[in-house]
Amino acid sequence: MINDFFNWCVLVLEIMAELTGMSYELINILIFVIFQPLLIIVFFYLWRRETRKYKGISDFYDFHK
Repeated sequence: MINDFFNWCVLVLEIMAELTGMSYELINILIFVIFQPLLIIVFFYLWRRETRKYKGISDFYDFHK
């Protein structure tokens, strides 16, 4: 099952390479070295921003009770 999933992922990357004209290796680097860490950083930033906003709202209402 793991091998089937891996082979399917490789097939998707190969199809993407054919459609874009880029190499399999370049697409692999773009996805797993650039986009994925960038998404982790973006979502971490958004999470921190929301927790600070919630903390500010929570502190405001707790203070005025």
